[in-house]
This record gives sequence, C-alpha cells and structure tokens, in this order.
Amino acid sequence: MRGMYPDPSWIWDETRGEIVLVNSSFELVPGLPIHVTRDLTSWEHVGDAVDAAMARRLLIDGVEDSGGLYAPTIRRIRGRYAIVCTVARVNEERALAAGCSPADIEDCRAAQGNFVITADTLEGPWQGPYWVADAEGIDPDTFEDNDGTVWWTQTRPAVKPQWEGQTEVWAQPIDPSDWTLQGHRTVIWRGYGLDAVWAEGPHLYRMGDWVYLMTAEGGTSFEHSEMMMRTYAPQGFVAAIAGFEQGIAARDVWIEPAREGEHSVVGQYDRLFEACKRNPILTHRHLGNAELVQCVGHADLLRHPQAGWLLACLSVRETPGREPGELFSYLGRETFVAPVAWERNPVSWKLEGAGPAKQDDTADPGWPVVAPGLGRLPAALAVSLDNDGVLRSVESVEVPLNCSADDGHAEHIDEQDDRLIGVRGCDGYRFMRVDAPDYAAMVPSNRELMLHQDSTHYVTMRVKQGGLTAEITDRGETSLLDLGTVESGEWFGMRLHDNRLRFLAVRPVACDVAHPSSAKTEAGTVADAADASDSGSLHKTVLMAHADISGTRTLGECDARFLSTEWAGGFVGCLVGSRTISSGAYS
Repeated sequence: MRGMYPDPSWIWDETRGEIVLVNSSFELVPGLPIHVTRDLTSWEHVGDAVDAAMARRLLIDGVEDSGGLYAPTIRRIRGRYAIVCTVARVNEERALAAGCSPADIEDCRAAQGNFVITADTLEGPWQGPYWVADAEGIDPDTFEDNDGTVWWTQTRPAVKPQWEGQTEVWAQPIDPSDWTLQGHRTVIWRGYGLDAVWAEGPHLYRMGDWVYLMTAEGGTSFEHSEMMMRTYAPQGFVAAIAGFEQGIAARDVWIEPAREGEHSVVGQYDRLFEACKRNPILTHRHLGNAELVQCVGHADLLRHPQAGWLLACLSVRETPGREPGELFSYLGRETFVAPVAWERNPVSWKLEGAGPAKQDDTADPGWPVVAPGLGRLPAALAVSLDNDGVLRSVESVEVPLNCSADDGHAEHIDEQDDRLIGVRGCDGYRFMRVDAPDYAAMVPSNRELMLHQDSTHYVTMRVKQGGLTAEITDRGETSLLDLGTVESGEWFGMRLHDNRLRFLAVRPVACDVAHPSSAKTEAGTVADAADASDSGSLHKTVLMAHADISGTRTLGECDARFLSTEWAGGFVGCLVGSRTISSGAYS
C-alpha cells in the first residue's frame, strides 16, 4: 500500500481474525478504500465503503479540490461495522448543477458534512449515509464505552480562540440506532500547550480503568505530531465527567462553557484529561529538513491479540530540491505502521521526602511509547508469523530510512483492476496512485495519458494528427509542448523523477498475452504488457513502470515541482490514468 492512502483508521476484527484499515479518499470514486491483512506484509483490498451511488448522495460531484471524504474512523459499534467521516469543501451550486439532491445538500449542511455509514460485512452493502444533525467540525470518532454509552467525538475551531488555529475537541453521546446526538456537548480538550494549533483527529480508547484521548496537532504538514492524554474512568466516561464537574463545584470552581447549553472540562487550572509529559508521543518535526519522511501524525491505535499494540499514521515521503532545505512531495500522504509499548515511569522523583517513590501500581497501564528506542518511525518492521501465516510479533528495525525508488517493480493494469479510481471532472479516465518517488507510466499511441495533481495542475499526453504533444496545466494556465512523432509500434509516457518530468517513447517487444509479465522493451524490463500486435489487449492496457527506463527515447522534459503538494497546495498526491482517444472508454 503505497501512494495516497492518508488518514488511516484501523481495528482488530475478531470476527475475521484480521486487521481492517480504512483511508481517506477525498474526491475519488469509489471512496473510503478498505484493506485487510493478517501479517502486515500483504494487504487485500476487500472493497470500498462508498460506491458511485453513495458518492452522489455525499455530494462528491460538488466538492472543491482537496475536498471530499476526510479522516474516516472505523469501529465495531453494537456488533456492526461503522465508519464515521466528514465530506468537506462542498460547493453547493456545483453539487446542484451536477444533479445532487437538494435534500442531501440540506442534510449535509445541517450536519456540517458529518455522516455515518454501516454494514454487517466489510464487503457491504454499506448503508447510509446517516447525516449527524448538529455535528460540528471534522475528524469524527466513535467510541463504545464499558457502560454501553456510544460517544461521538470530533474537533472544531475554538469558539473563543486564544490564538489563530486553536481548535477544541468535543464529545457527546450518540444513539447508534438512528445516529442522533443525545444529551449535552462537552468540550474535553483544546490542545497540548500554548499556541497548540489544529488539535484534530481525536480518538478515545479504554485501557483498563482509564480512558485515553489521542489527537494529532500542528496541522497535516511539517509540524505534525501526535499527543496523548488520559482520565481515570473505572465506572465509564459519563461518570468520569460527572465526577469531575462535581469535584470542581465542591471547590467553588466554575469552567465557562464555549456556548450556552454546552459543558467544558478544560479550565485554566483544572482539566479532566491529564496530558502525557512525554508528548508528543510521535513526530518527525524535530529531525529537520534532512529527514525525507515528514508530516508524521494523524494516528490510530489497535491491540492485536498476539502482536500487541500497533499504531498506524500518515507520513509523506519527500524529494529533496536543489536548494538547501527544499522538499517536494508527489505521492500524497501514505500509511506507515509502528509497534507500540505501554510503559510507566519506574519511580516518581520528588524534591522532598526520603527519596524517590517507586511506582508499583500494576493496574496503571502507563503511556504509549511508539517504536521504543527509536524516537521516530522505524525504517522497517521485523514481522514474525506462525505456521498458519498469522502475525505473532512485530519489532522495529533500526536502519536509515531509504526513500529511493523500487527495484524495477512493475505491473499490468486492466479495466477489471479494483484499484482503478475516477476523479471528478476527468471523464473517461481511470486512475491509479503514483506510489514511488521514481515513477513511470507508458501507454500505446491510441490512448491519452494524464498525470493529475488537481484540477489546475496536471499534464496530458496524446497523439493528434500524427504529432505527440504534452499539455501542461499549471495554476490553470495551459501550455503546449511539441514532442515530435511517435514511431510505428512505439508507446509513449512520462517519468516523474528528481523533480523533473520526462516525456518518453519506448518500443515494447511482443510477448505471450497469457503471460504478460514476460514483456520487455529494448531498454530492459519495463512493465507487464500485452502483445503489441493485439489491438484488443492494447485497448485494455496501461503500462505502469517503476523501473530504470533511462534507455528509452527522451522526447522532452519540464520542471515537475508544480505537481508537488508544496507548490499546488491541498492534501492530495499525484494520480496517473489513461483513456482511449477514439471512444473515451476507461482503461
């Protein structure tokens, strides 16, 4: 799983005996891809929670660039799968013009884009969307506590901010029979420290008698980080909040709520949640610009029955620029995994008394330590499996992270591949995620090829009237690059590497269509391809290559930095796709 798989959320599914993972998908359709694994090394795509019909109800046709489906959380609630999510950056006029229902637009507005979908099986059918009226903000989470209460938790801009970018996390009981919020809303967190911005992506977990709150902080960029807090709640989170409020009332302390009718447990000196003094529990922001894995955060925890606790988070693989400190990303936010240990301080040091007091409360789970001994994401994982291929243990491997390209990996893609996705506004195209810093894509001359960042940053190659051209669209302005002619039997394509985009031609050598992995080019193995003489197969073939294709014919090149997230803005990575020139049929 490489390329744009951001905002991971996962669970250990006892019923399947597998780890289940869901990711954000923004404006892509189908959306919210679901993968499962038993060993962390092979991930099976079992489906997408949002199909074309669901996407229409979620107004995906009306979202702006980098809008759409943000930060899902997947959980088992009352025995069913539930994904809670936000659809963001909806342009209502565009949605109406695209044929979306006025009722869905109204419901989306009333819920600020927050919704729930549910299913009995991961493969679906997924039911909903159930719009959560009066929800506020983004990044929702659901948590079923030991007293049976189901909580809805999410982040919103602070109602009375003390600094720019301050947010607050609120929680409220929700009825999973109809997904309506119940009772009153309680603000439970406003960030770890002074000037803490964008406390978001909240998740609640129970560990024994404690409820933990984990949030991202710093924004989904180079200051990204992950924070952990907790409160003692042996009788449930409801009782913990009530006990805290009774306690401060007994001391004649009053915490002003953000709004009338709401509650708050975040005062100047009194807080329901105690913060981990080791915060952040995970970040790469302290490693500087020489580190090529950046933006680490937006994490979720799970407990595997044999391998123990694991953390999934998003990170970005960067490409260095020519100037010192320059970094550019083309792949989008990807999912990374790390093992987690829970530790308590061995002693409590005090300035008075007879010396440090040893901590002997074995009922206290302590705090999570991500990739113990590293202080960063591990470069690799050592995974131990039993005889049935089931995960037994996971350990960090401490070697320098290698962000180089794959060693010649390539694959054949046809129209039946379930990884192909559509992008709003790109009719007839089907796309795949660009998933390596050195990436190439080749197609036959009867197709168009597009490298897409967003609606104002993309490149299209096509043969027209015998000449090959590249249309380069940067900030919505398009320029045309004449690449000459493609010889008979040649394929053309692009290679994204080292902040340059090179336009190529290559001649595939005929191969056995039944065994497309035997395809070669005159420059060596490029990808799995169909026999060049089989036009029927070519209509269903896109050539995706991560190989060294330096021996191919270079037709031209341009600066690729306009395709990076840093220059284009937004949250997405690059996609590559094609369509047939004559009919516009999907590849």
